[in-house]
Amino acid sequence: MTLVHWTALAALMFGMCGCSQEIPQGFVIEQPSKEALPKEVTSSSFPSETMNGPGIAMVMGGAHVKALKTGSCDVLLPMPLLVDNQVPISYFIRTTPEGALLNYRLQQRDDSNVVVNVSLKVNKDEEAQIEWSSFVLIADKAVSPNGPNPTEYMSATSCVQSKDKRIAELADRLWPNSSEVNEYAKNIQDFIRNMDRKSHPKTLDALGILSSGANHICTANANLASALLRAKQIPSRSLAVIPPITHRLEMHRIVEYCDGGKWFKFDPSLLHGDIPLKPWQNVVLAKTTMADENEAMTPRMSAMIGCPYGQEFEFSKPTMTGCGNDFFWTIGKPIAEFEVSDEAIKVTADEWKRYLQSGVVGEKQIKASSARHLEQYLEAFQNEQR
Repeated sequence: MTLVHWTALAALMFGMCGCSQEIPQGFVIEQPSKEALPKEVTSSSFPSETMNGPGIAMVMGGAHVKALKTGSCDVLLPMPLLVDNQVPISYFIRTTPEGALLNYRLQQRDDSNVVVNVSLKVNKDEEAQIEWSSFVLIADKAVSPNGPNPTEYMSATSCVQSKDKRIAELADRLWPNSSEVNEYAKNIQDFIRNMDRKSHPKTLDALGILSSGANHICTANANLASALLRAKQIPSRSLAVIPPITHRLEMHRIVEYCDGGKWFKFDPSLLHGDIPLKPWQNVVLAKTTMADENEAMTPRMSAMIGCPYGQEFEFSKPTMTGCGNDFFWTIGKPIAEFEVSDEAIKVTADEWKRYLQSGVVGEKQIKASSARHLEQYLEAFQNEQR
């Protein structure tokens, strides 16, 4: 979610609702010492900057949770993916109070989404804060050329009601004479920007937001955009992202669509108006599956109805909830801009794959996270001190 806070609304709407999810076990994350962390991780200074080219971005996030009863609970958090034009370099996470933490585990949810499972044990009414940070290499070329099967993303789902008559009629109105998909995406942007708010949003599904006219919630805008695209038989899905614009968000959601066998991204909420978006304008944390969409209308703890599953943060049991104005937050900022070579992509991807199988961030990754130019970056991967 982005552009507005909806903490109070969520608290009113969801109350004690929740659904239990069976979360598989994965590789345990071993954290480096605080002294070994890149200085940006512990810095509280965030000068206003926007990323304008390939290089290194730093993304951060966190969750503030409260126990509704004594016991254990798992919190599922998204993390940057090795996908499209990006390769994660390193990942760091911590929980306070430390006594609430049982462990962190890396898990593969599906073919694209790697997540972090945070196991907590807390007493009733006890609060805990989870904070994470990651450095990501962003290239101006694809690092993972194989996209999803387009035919899998053409059907209507619980939150993307592309078969509804109202969606079909609106799609016909917005369809351009040129029949160009990028022009259609631009028309969708313009329509969402000019929607008249009629009522307070109750749900974030495409029909819900079309009825309310509330265009200030990016998740709802993405659901509506996906519905309009699928209504014209254009494969599409939403992505959970963090824009490196040094601006605090709860989460941002954009859309990718397939045209001519290639996938392109655009932002229905117009945080960035480019069609297609440039690789360095967003760091991808989650790609929505059809199953994620179909779970969107099931009431869950601290997730507004209509938000696809696994895109922000999830609880394994209805024994814990988000709390406070910082119940879920993210921020992205540029670290360095330089041309990213094939060699840089390969060594970074090799180290990241090793990390996903071990849970241990290496000294190479820590050193590379603070590089300011390509030569310095590649030097970080040459020798690792043990």
